Formats: sequence, structure tokens, C-alpha cells
Amino acid sequence: MTNLSNIVEVLAKQALGGNQQASGQGGLGGILGSVLGQMGGNPSSGAQGGLGGVLGSVLGQVTGNNNAPQAGGGVQSLLIAVVPLILGWVQQQGGLQAALEKLKGAGLGSQVQSWVDPNQTNSEVPTQQLQSLFNPADIEQVAVQAQAPKEQVYGAIASVLPQVIDSLTPQGDSTDHQEANQDIQNVMNLVSGFLK
Repeated sequence: MTNLSNIVEVLAKQALGGNQQASGQGGLGGILGSVLGQMGGNPSSGAQGGLGGVLGSVLGQVTGNNNAPQAGGGVQSLLIAVVPLILGWVQQQGGLQAALEKLKGAGLGSQVQSWVDPNQTNSEVPTQQLQSLFNPADIEQVAVQAQAPKEQVYGAIASVLPQVIDSLTPQGDSTDHQEANQDIQNVMNLVSGFLK
């Protein structure tokens, strides 16, 4: 099993700015309560539990589907907003293996190796090298929804992409790519309703 849901949970916590309610709930349930608490309670998000509720609530903050102020801050919320963009890009390439090859072909071979190898620290990726990889229309859509400059969207991708690849390859090169692709699909299924 990959660690994709874990990294999404971490990014959701970052989007909250560490302001979790001191309730008895731990894990995603506690995060969901915190996000909903910040939003002043949104019944449509509350009906969706677990990771989907967390992502929906945070994405609701980012895309303006609520009237509450963003207590977590725009940059941290932008990090969670680019997760579906990155996962969708991986799927468009034909899955994890094809996406890794595309990244290597774009001159990011050493970075990709550091993300895949569980014994290496993730190398940073220059935002300029990402600009040719992602569809400008997709970047523009996230920028408009998040009310952020496109440069910030690319910056968020540069921060999150290494974490996503790392989380999808917990066993390094011997990771089951089919399982990773299924985990991507599971997370995309959870967020798809919130991005329409």
C-alpha cells in the first residue's frame, strides 16, 4: 500500500495552519472537524466523511465555496489544491511509471531518483522545469480558483510533487505501480465531486 492518503492528510493539516480543535477525535475525523469548524459548518461537506470530507472542505476554502475567512492561509491551502492537479497529470501520462519517465525525460532524472528512493532526501525541483510539463489551462484554472498568481501555483506543484511521488513509491523501485495507480484513482474519486 502506498502512503498517498497520508501525504494528502498532512497537506490538509498544513492548510489548516495547525489549528486543530482539541476534540477527542484523531486522524482524518479530527481534521474534518477542524476544517468544518473553521468554515462555520458546511452541511454539504459534513455529509461526506473521511478523506473526501477533508479535501472537500479545504478545496471549498480554496475555491471560495464558503463565506468564512481562510484561517489556514492561501499558500498552505494552495498546496492541497494542487494535489488533484498533480494526480490528474500522472493519470494523463498513463500512470505512475509513465509519469516518472516523462519527468526523467524533462531533465529531472536525479530529482525523480531522490523522490523514489526511500533512503534519500527529496531533491527540490525548479519551477521553470515544471512549466512545460503541465497544461497551462489547468494551471490557470487552479490559479483562478485559488485567487493566486500562476507562479504560486507552480511553486505549490514544486513543493507537493516530490512528496506525492515519494508517497506513491514507499518501496522505492520495487513499488507496485498498479497499486499506486489505484490509490491515485481512489483519491481522485474522493475529490472529483468537489472540483466540478
